[in-house]
Amino acid sequence: MSLTVKYALYAAIAAVLLTAVVLYATFDPATNPFPRCIFLQLTGWKCPGCGSQRALHALLHLDIAKAWRYNAMLVAAIPIVSVMFMSQAAKGKMPRLYNSLNGRVAIWTSFALLTGWWILRNIFDW
Repeated sequence: MSLTVKYALYAAIAAVLLTAVVLYATFDPATNPFPRCIFLQLTGWKCPGCGSQRALHALLHLDIAKAWRYNAMLVAAIPIVSVMFMSQAAKGKMPRLYNSLNGRVAIWTSFALLTGWWILRNIFDW
């Protein structure tokens, strides 16, 4: 991939992310016609991502407590995902960090936490 194409791709991704941030900061997904969770509509059970749109809106308004009530896993995952992105960017300089965050143990731990969150939030109605 040429450098020009790479920068154009980064610019397009940044534009999409900025647009999403502006939309979620401006419009409240709880009261506006944002897409609803198909899994919840079909089964009546919450998926691991249910409440993420409302949580993102609350986070953009710095209401961490409300975001936590909407989707605690999303709020808890933000620092972890941030470190993972930084490790990706510094892959050449910090290969041990990158390998530990993307290794088998990290992947299975993430899977177990996400599955546990999915089950527990439906049992306890979180």
